[in-house]
Amino acid sequence: MADSTDTATDFRSTLPPDSPLLLLEEKVKKDGALHDWAFIGGESVFLDIQIQNGRGARMLVVDPSQASDLLPLNLTEYRALGDYEAYEALGQDRWIEVVIRSSTLAIGKALASISGYREISPGTKVAAHTDRKWVLPICESESQGWSAEIGSPSKVFCLLSRVRQGVVTLRIRGIERKTHDEALSVLEKLGSSIVFDLDVKYGLSLGLRRLRLHVPSPRGTPVSTEAPSHPGLEYGKEPLSLYRYARTAQGMPLLEFLAYYQVLEYYFPRYGQREAFDRLRNELRDPRFSANDDQHLSRIIRISNQSNRGFGDERSQLKSVIRYCVSEESLREFIASNPELERHLTEKSSIKGVSALDLRSQKADLINLACDRIYNVRCRVVHSKEDGGGQPDGLLLPLSKEADAVKMENIFMRFLAQKTLIASAVPLHV
Repeated sequence: MADSTDTATDFRSTLPPDSPLLLLEEKVKKDGALHDWAFIGGESVFLDIQIQNGRGARMLVVDPSQASDLLPLNLTEYRALGDYEAYEALGQDRWIEVVIRSSTLAIGKALASISGYREISPGTKVAAHTDRKWVLPICESESQGWSAEIGSPSKVFCLLSRVRQGVVTLRIRGIERKTHDEALSVLEKLGSSIVFDLDVKYGLSLGLRRLRLHVPSPRGTPVSTEAPSHPGLEYGKEPLSLYRYARTAQGMPLLEFLAYYQVLEYYFPRYGQREAFDRLRNELRDPRFSANDDQHLSRIIRISNQSNRGFGDERSQLKSVIRYCVSEESLREFIASNPELERHLTEKSSIKGVSALDLRSQKADLINLACDRIYNVRCRVVHSKEDGGGQPDGLLLPLSKEADAVKMENIFMRFLAQKTLIASAVPLHV
C-alpha cells in the first residue's frame, strides 16, 4: 500500500517529535513492511501496517500507546494465516499460534483440571520459547516432529492480534513450512486433530477461532410502520414451531437454513399431491368412469400410489409448494426491496454450485430458478458423505466463507417460509 506523501506529512505534523508512532514508521520502513497513515474520528492518528497473509494482507492498526511495544519486532517476520485468528513466526524461532474458541466461559478452569497443567512464574521460560502465564502441554518433545501446547497467549501474539490475556491459544512448534498455504494446512490439520481429541477425552467443545471478516450482518425484511392489529389467521402448529426454531438459530446459518427448508418441506405432501388430486378428480368426474371397469380402477390406483409418495421428486415438490404459496410478482418485489439481497442473488454466487438469478428477464421463470437455487444450497448443506454426495462441490462446511454467505440466503428463505405459513393458514377462531 503506497502512502500519500502530502497526507502523511499532515498526519506527522499532529504528532509530537518523539512520538513512538514516528519511530515505528521509521522502523517498518527499514524492515520493508507496507504501511500507511490514518486519521480516524477527526482527532486520532494511527499507523496502518500490513502483515502478509498469503496473496493478501491483514491490517495491524497501531495507535501511539501501542507503538513502543512493537518497536523491537520486525513485522515482516510474521504472517497471518487465512481467516483464522492466527499468526506464524518466520524467524529463527518458528511457531504457529491461534486463538481457541470455546462454548463455555469457564474454559480456563476446565483446562486447569487436566493433568499436566502448570502455571508459569514470571521470567520462567517453558520449552525455551514462550512467555505464557500458564500452559497445558499437548506434546512437549518433538519426537513426532512437532510440539504443541495450549495456554495463555504469548506477548508477541497479543501485540499482533490485539487479544487480551483472558483468551486461550494453541501454539505449535517444530513444523517449518515455506509457503503460507502449507502453514495454513498444518494449522487446520494438526489444530483440528488436537481440539477433537480434547473433546473426546475431556468433553471440551473447542475450535480454532476465525475472524469475522466475510459478510456483514444482512438487513432483514423492511419493518412495518403500522400499529399492531388483531391476528386473523391460525398457522400450522408444527411448521410454525420449525419457523420459530429458525428464528432462534441466527448466528448458525446452516441450521437456520435447514429449519426454514423444513417449513417448506412440511407442506410437500399437501402441495406436492395437488396435481395428483386434480388428476384423480378429473378421472372420477368423467361420465365414462365405471367402478366395474378394471382398467379404470387401475388408473385410479396408479394415481393414488403417486399421491401417497408425494407427486414428483423432492425438487418438484419444493417447486409445487413455492409456486402455490408465492406469486412471482411478490417474489420480485421482495428481492427489489432489499438491494443487498438483490446483489447477493444476482451476482456470481460465493456458494459453489449455486447459480445467480436473472431478474432482468421477464420471460425467465423466477420461481423455477429460485427453487433450483434453494435445492442446490440444501444439497450442499445436507450431503455429508465422503464423496460429497456425488456432487463435485462437496459439503458446505460450517464456519466457512460459504456458510457466512448462507446468511443472505436465509433472508430469502425466511420470506418464503412466511409466505408458505400464511398461504396454508386457516381463519383464527378462539
